[in-house]
Amino acid sequence: MWDPLISPDLEPKYLALVNALDRDIRTGVLPPGTRLPTQRELARRLGVAVGTVSRAYDMAERQGLLSGEVGRGTFVRRREWAAQEGANDEGDDPALLDLSKSRLVRDPSDPTLRRALEAISRRPDLDRLVDFYQPAAGMARHRTAGAGWIGRTGPAVEPERVVITSGAQHGAAIVLATIARPGDLILTEEVTYAGIKALAGLLHLQLRGLELDEHGLRPDAFEHACRSSAPRALFCMPNLQNPTGRTMPLVRRREIAAIAESHDVTVVEDDVNGFLSSDPKPSLAQLAPAHTYYVTGTSKSLAPGLRIGYVVPPAQHVDRVAAAIRASTWLTSPLLAELVTEWIASGEADEMVEWKRSETTVRYQLAREVLAPWLPSGPVSFHLWLPIPEPWRTEAFVAQARARGVLVTPSQEFMVGRESAPHAVRVCLGGTLSRPRLEEGLRRLAMLLAQGPEPVLAVY
Repeated sequence: MWDPLISPDLEPKYLALVNALDRDIRTGVLPPGTRLPTQRELARRLGVAVGTVSRAYDMAERQGLLSGEVGRGTFVRRREWAAQEGANDEGDDPALLDLSKSRLVRDPSDPTLRRALEAISRRPDLDRLVDFYQPAAGMARHRTAGAGWIGRTGPAVEPERVVITSGAQHGAAIVLATIARPGDLILTEEVTYAGIKALAGLLHLQLRGLELDEHGLRPDAFEHACRSSAPRALFCMPNLQNPTGRTMPLVRRREIAAIAESHDVTVVEDDVNGFLSSDPKPSLAQLAPAHTYYVTGTSKSLAPGLRIGYVVPPAQHVDRVAAAIRASTWLTSPLLAELVTEWIASGEADEMVEWKRSETTVRYQLAREVLAPWLPSGPVSFHLWLPIPEPWRTEAFVAQARARGVLVTPSQEFMVGRESAPHAVRVCLGGTLSRPRLEEGLRRLAMLLAQGPEPVLAVY
């Protein structure tokens, strides 16, 4: 008889039950082939509604944890994990615990992708997705699905304002190519998403980093930059900023939006991590709609290989963004956009996000427990900004962590300009690692922090 240990603090209850199933399957409490209690029996023992157990079993089956057999019951599935209990990226060393990649992948045994592909393959109009040129901004039903997806945690927008892109990185590139010219100044946070640095180099744009505090970009720094120079745009991440994980409170967002409007500065708002918030705050696109290009994508929320993103320009600039897509890629793959649309329409995209929120919460709490003496407080995120205490230097910490089989990303990778980088590293909690291997990596980092750097003998 299985008696799941369910955290009383985790809501909703069906997600707590899914977490308990996942934990007990991974730890061997529930071996493959175990027959689970009936939904009614388990609901009675836990004191919950039968519908709660039914929803948990259904979600666990979608994640590949369980299989139901008509007339026999519900059983634990055998889970075939790839090397090191996760599907490594091509070229990865399986001996390394990689905490450098900012994402959370799906369980490889999750049948959601296979079901969606099978559903699409049965469509009578399947050939239209590959044999015809579609509008540069995307097919109407894909833009409608995108508008609904964005509205779950971001601004409520009409489908006509949504432009489909080949991922959020492509979306940011298209926006910058639309609004800026070589030599233009783009403001960012002083430590920022490394991808925007790559785009600035590609498009020959100048970047200037602005100071951060515990609430994100400082309004006084933004105001001063607007008065002392002529910035073309501000690129920022109000939600779970990469790499610091900081989230702007509403008051801060209003200040940033007001400054952008008063100085007529365009804002490029990257919200790829916003889906993790269960209590989303108004976006800059909602507070300054005429000045903000909202960019998001499905790589973090659904799967990195999908490469489907969404851009919401100010209403008067939709055609300009669509023209930039036509000039660069002509259009975004309708087949991939159809796959994302299928997931959104079926509700499976929402279930993936619920699972990622739940899994991220568990992993974040684990990191807070292991790294408690060194980790500042912050919102739940799948990447952490870990300050490196004296006498450590960032370069030495990263090198010695790698020598112990753990990869983390040094602060220099995110620094804008030639200012001294803070002594810190980004630690990612997702990647392809199982929870036990994640914990092992975190404990190796904690051991390094506790013991201090190894002495280095200089040779003259």
